[in-house]
Amino acid sequence: MPDQITVSEFVTETNEDYKSPTASIFTTRMSHCRNTVAALEEVGDHAVQLKHKKQVAVLFTPIYSATA
Repeated sequence: MPDQITVSEFVTETNEDYKSPTASIFTTRMSHCRNTVAALEEVGDHAVQLKHKKQVAVLFTPIYSATA
């Protein structure tokens, strides 16, 4: 699994970059940021797909009325 970065690490490194741009290592961590965003998008996409699957199943499930 690719390296990922936490929100607190991102905020800390962004602040350090802002305070001292010449000594920053933020650019070396950009791949970690990209990997984290990609992983989050993948999870989000899966959740949306699951929601749509359930909605389609409801649409195509026969509805029977209880009449006797």
